[in-house]
Amino acid sequence: MDLVFSDIHADINALDTILNIANMSEFKKKYGEYSRIINLGDILERGTHPSEVLKKLALLEKTYSLTSIMGNHDEAFLYKRRVSGSTLESFAAHQSLTENELGFFKQNDDETFGHQQFIDKKNSLVFVHGGTLDPQKITPPNAGQESWLYQRTWQRLSEEDFEYFSYSGYHYAASSAFNESRKNLDNFVILCGHQHLETAIEQDNESINEIYNSTKTENEKFGEFSLGKKEFEIKKTSNYLIRLGLGGPEGYYDNGFGQIHFGIIQYNPKKVILFTVT
Repeated sequence: MDLVFSDIHADINALDTILNIANMSEFKKKYGEYSRIINLGDILERGTHPSEVLKKLALLEKTYSLTSIMGNHDEAFLYKRRVSGSTLESFAAHQSLTENELGFFKQNDDETFGHQQFIDKKNSLVFVHGGTLDPQKITPPNAGQESWLYQRTWQRLSEEDFEYFSYSGYHYAASSAFNESRKNLDNFVILCGHQHLETAIEQDNESINEIYNSTKTENEKFGEFSLGKKEFEIKKTSNYLIRLGLGGPEGYYDNGFGQIHFGIIQYNPKKVILFTVT
């Protein structure tokens, strides 16, 4: 089983809550133990405990297979690009991060950081923070300094019937994400975060349908934690785009976000299960 979360945003209480639930004996008895952890990015900014989050993830990396994808806020902080929304308390906490703590973000030979996506060919999974589109194919020649907003970390699933660019990133259609991933995989699942709201989309014989709202929410309780659950069984004849909700709401309470989200991937049969801590 894989444990997946996105957008922790320097919220150590949320990260601890996710880990505590996943490690509870009742939870493991029902869903199994996780052997791999997938972090879909944005572990920095907005929240006030970046040091604690980085230390926790570095510790987990010593025990588990931990795959981390870069998020747009992670890149913005590391490349010193200001993104609005963080409080003065959050800003001060991030400015106090040490070089050793920031060493969690591995630097590449070209001086960039981390990975913009991870493709697990064995299990037909694509992990990305925002979107799967090749930036070189969608970035216009005159983009200039705005070209970073076309990167996979900034791409967003469009809520319109068309694709477009805004200063929050490039908004892509689900069909484009499916077409891009079909170059590498068959019967795959794309898992992303970034927009803080859960969704699930299925592509079946070229028909693309939103399946999140039609999937029943089941309520469960593990110890002191109450969870809402949506379960998606992965058909061998379909492709999926599944977006996780906000993992760490500490920096977003003023925007109406107050719940912790995470997911798991099960195999045999293959399922993606999304959880909301209610």
